[in-house]
Amino acid sequence: MCYNVINVVFYMSYLIGIDAGGTKSELISYDLDGNVVLKKIGGFGNPSVNLDKTVNNIISLIGDCTSELGREECRFVSIGMAAAETGNYAELIKKYVEGTYGIETVVLNDAEMACKAYFGNEDGILAIAGTGSSCYVQKNGQGEMVGGWGHIVGDEGSGYHTVMEVFKNIVSKIDRNIPFDDLSKKILMKIGGSSRSEIMDFLYNNEKSVIASLFSLIVDSSMEGDSYAVLLLENAGKKLADLTCTAYEKKGFKGSVTIGLKGGVFHNSCCTVSSYMNELQKNLRSFDIIGEDISSTKAIFNLYKEKK
Repeated sequence: MCYNVINVVFYMSYLIGIDAGGTKSELISYDLDGNVVLKKIGGFGNPSVNLDKTVNNIISLIGDCTSELGREECRFVSIGMAAAETGNYAELIKKYVEGTYGIETVVLNDAEMACKAYFGNEDGILAIAGTGSSCYVQKNGQGEMVGGWGHIVGDEGSGYHTVMEVFKNIVSKIDRNIPFDDLSKKILMKIGGSSRSEIMDFLYNNEKSVIASLFSLIVDSSMEGDSYAVLLLENAGKKLADLTCTAYEKKGFKGSVTIGLKGGVFHNSCCTVSSYMNELQKNLRSFDIIGEDISSTKAIFNLYKEKK
């Protein structure tokens, strides 16, 4: 007797969280118990850079996920996106995703979504230091950005800002015919040139993220005992602590506060964290630190609960 074998695939209900950044977007899908089901990396997700490409990248990323896990089983999508609060970008992205897949979607500023991942609906300050720097403060159910003005007028303590401090030192030495220090030599060797034209070509023809990636050389030099590198990282910590204290005062915190640390500057530099903590202890009476680098995509659970 012959039997026809039928392959039956059983899909589970799941949620999609997307952390859309300036260079890449990370999608993580979770089952309803919080277990990671699938991870995917896609193209950049900053609509202020290019709206059409951002939409295509996000749509493609979600499409890849739903093709594997089933569209009907996806219960909710949350997207944390740089510049989402500008103009009507958030509403446009939401409209495109819901129109394409028919899945309820929420689009937030990337810092706000990260804050939800760290604190849920509880009060707290999220200090963010990667390519750029900012604080997102959540108090009494209301969120607000402090700092995060971009590299032209802000971003002190960020990877980009710290690297640019080295380049300012380099060009000052060139103008004054002063020999380069060891860290400057490492930076120049990495970019492949030390002439005026080579330095300007690198600085003015590369994205911020490429320049900020040189931050790792500063960290490496600090671990080798380079006093200038240590000073740069300690100064970054002080600037980030000052931004955190500004956020604390602006939102009217009085007692203890929970502070989350997010971004490569914090999680790759012990010097920066140590300096940051020392400055906080000078200015705040009491605080608790969340040192874990929590994925912004985990905000999907708090947002899904709110929806229900």
